[in-house]
Amino acid sequence: MRSYRFARRSFFAAVGGAFGLKILLRNIEAVAQGATSPPRFLMTHWPVGTVRTQWLPTGTGTGYTTSPILKPFEDAGLREDMIALYGLSHGGIGDGGGGGHEAGTPMMATGANCPGTRRNGGEADDSAAGGPSWDQIFLKRIPDLVRPGQGYANAICDSRIDSYETSTRCLSYGYATRSIVSERPTAGAMITESVPLYPTLSPLSLYTALFKGFMPGGGMTDETALRALRARKSVLDYALTELEQVRLLCPADERAKIDEHAAAIRKIEMQLSDQIANPPTGENTCALPMQPDGSLTGKNADDLRADYNNPKTSADDSGTHRAVGKAHWGIIKAAFQCDLIRVATFQWSPGTNHVSFKGLDPNSPDTIYMHHPLSHKVQDPTFYNGDRPSSNAYIWDAMVNAHKWYCTETAALIADFKSATDTYGGNLLDHTVIPHVTEVAEASHTRSPLPALVFGGKALGMQGGQFQNFTQNKNHNCLWVSIAQAYVQNSDPLGTGSVFADDKFVKTNVAPIPGLWAKPA
Repeated sequence: MRSYRFARRSFFAAVGGAFGLKILLRNIEAVAQGATSPPRFLMTHWPVGTVRTQWLPTGTGTGYTTSPILKPFEDAGLREDMIALYGLSHGGIGDGGGGGHEAGTPMMATGANCPGTRRNGGEADDSAAGGPSWDQIFLKRIPDLVRPGQGYANAICDSRIDSYETSTRCLSYGYATRSIVSERPTAGAMITESVPLYPTLSPLSLYTALFKGFMPGGGMTDETALRALRARKSVLDYALTELEQVRLLCPADERAKIDEHAAAIRKIEMQLSDQIANPPTGENTCALPMQPDGSLTGKNADDLRADYNNPKTSADDSGTHRAVGKAHWGIIKAAFQCDLIRVATFQWSPGTNHVSFKGLDPNSPDTIYMHHPLSHKVQDPTFYNGDRPSSNAYIWDAMVNAHKWYCTETAALIADFKSATDTYGGNLLDHTVIPHVTEVAEASHTRSPLPALVFGGKALGMQGGQFQNFTQNKNHNCLWVSIAQAYVQNSDPLGTGSVFADDKFVKTNVAPIPGLWAKPA
């Protein structure tokens, strides 16, 4: 006589390396036994800071009025899912002699002091990371974020840079370290860096890494998905038959346990029956996402040094940039829904990017400018922190419109999370914390006051629908420690017995920002 456990093992053997089916079945069983949606973390980045007067909302707290740059998020219905912050700073975190974007990116992502800059065959300001990034910190320290296999996703939509730098096109750094030759502080000396975990540029490559082997043969059509559901149902039907026979033979005091197990299996069986009768469609499913076209990918050129005196170009990147971002996001979303991973990073482009947009200048709608090179036409902080200037207004307009473009596209992607549920039945956005951060305060490379946004995490205790403007800059790690509350479910993540005690991020003058998190009831 075979048990449900034996039948389950037989099913797993039958599907071979199709790990997706194993995970799906385990998830369904977990739900039947009362499991709820797990926590998730998705670090996202936009380049080149912002324009202060156009980013800052008016008012504070829950009654703030949104700003022109942030309005796309409100238009997308995300106000109550969003925390807006202004006044963060990289002060207190050492840059290792790196450049504005080049040091700002690893300082932002790791919160650790940079040990110096790497010798890379190009410019001397490519800062090395002095510790693991926060995605890897959470992945190591929070057991609920760990998944087997690939473990996490790391995507970028365009990786063109100025001069061979790693720093501006990498958000993720591991715990492993290595010795490298530096340019600063001492040229030719050796420094120790946390190993960069390079992002994936091609959506097809990201898809393959996450979903290869999800189904037998590596693919899933509607027909094979339906066959898989029927196969699982047959296993459960058989298990119920076997359990009933065991129940009749076992001692009376053991029958309650068998009845409880059988009830869980019947719940699974009913779910599968419903899915077979009504094949899942739309946003609320775990399904293999559409395989991206192999030709769809962001641009990559290691030495595309733009002429900052003439940042015009003939090619508009916005369509491809949008399509690549949407493809990457859809793959990450599906991997979250199916519970293949619970941690990811998503970067639109490096701070030293060469992404071009048509129509940034409203007075010259057919002109195409490269985003970052155009910003170098003016390097005065007051230019980007004040009202629209009378001189070089087209640059100010272009920077505002580039930020609006990124906000509009990001809002659509996050709204897609809000409309989705996972295999546990929970809302995807409510169980995912999505920080949206940038590496500099504005285009002149200052490191404060930095803007930041946090989306989602309602089920984990994040308190959306508010804006906080700090009159005295707060260390950027205050943001990460505030988010950490959602994962440790503790108001003092750095207190006695902290799981982060051995991590290298700067802890001086770092504490959770009051009001961003409250322990769920």
